[in-house]
Amino acid sequence: MTIGRDWSDDQLKNYVLRLPLWKRTPALVDLIGGLCNRSWVADDGTGRTVVRVGHDIPVHGILQTSVAAAAAAASDLGVTPKLIYAEPSLNVIAFIDGRVLRNEDMADPVLLPKVVAAYKTLHVGGDSIGSTVSYFWPFQVVRNYARLGTLRRWRMMDELPEAVRIADRLEALVDPFIPVLTHNDGVPQNMMLGKDGRVWLIDWDYGGYGHPLFDLAAICANSDASPAVEARAMELYYGTVTDRIRHQFAVFRLIINLREYLWGMVQELTSQLQGEAVKAAMAALYPDQEQGYEGYTNLNRERFYKLWNDARRELA
Repeated sequence: MTIGRDWSDDQLKNYVLRLPLWKRTPALVDLIGGLCNRSWVADDGTGRTVVRVGHDIPVHGILQTSVAAAAAAASDLGVTPKLIYAEPSLNVIAFIDGRVLRNEDMADPVLLPKVVAAYKTLHVGGDSIGSTVSYFWPFQVVRNYARLGTLRRWRMMDELPEAVRIADRLEALVDPFIPVLTHNDGVPQNMMLGKDGRVWLIDWDYGGYGHPLFDLAAICANSDASPAVEARAMELYYGTVTDRIRHQFAVFRLIINLREYLWGMVQELTSQLQGEAVKAAMAALYPDQEQGYEGYTNLNRERFYKLWNDARRELA
């Protein structure tokens, strides 16, 4: 049996309870936080695991075959919790006793080096990929999102032509590079701090080949990091930081916020995730924002235009 996209929450839970890996029927506790999937902590008496259910989301380029392949590679590299069981649309992974990171953690002089080290390990680990993964190019993502927003006549669709012009302008500034295995969704809640002090990367919806600076800039852009934290992140990753690296970092910092802004728009227009689950996730992650996808859109719209107005002349 394959999990149906239109299944109710009760149907999903009943399916999870019947998975063949349990020693006995597990207790399920909702895991709040995902804005594109449903997750539970399962305890069958032998230990806790995390069960994650997701589906292909073509408008975001999310393919579950790629998600599974990226997660398996990251598991082999030791930067994500061990993948225990997988089938179409469902993964079971080892439970990490700890917490997700918060914005302020990126400024922690102990945690930031651990975060950067995890991404560096991922970026040199392409040999661990065992099957096809997606290619993530944020500039094309923005163009695709804008096309959809125009077709669906989004509430702020008049801004979309300018968003595309900015994406094209930024793309033209990217130097030649070698694609690497990347996470491509470096928001703080997609990183965990274990009680043993170890940092883990989680949620591989967008994992695949991409540009390493998209990951490095994301951990700063999505946490509203200060210029000093950005400089330290680049130093930890590169050692010697040149003006050219700083320039490329600035390009990716901008496209990250533009992509996140339009990601929220697409979720407003297309998401089939239950409204209460989205509100709960938003309340947990962004308590000061409107509790829905509109709140996520508005947060990242504000972030992007502030950065763009500051940087547009410098990046000309």
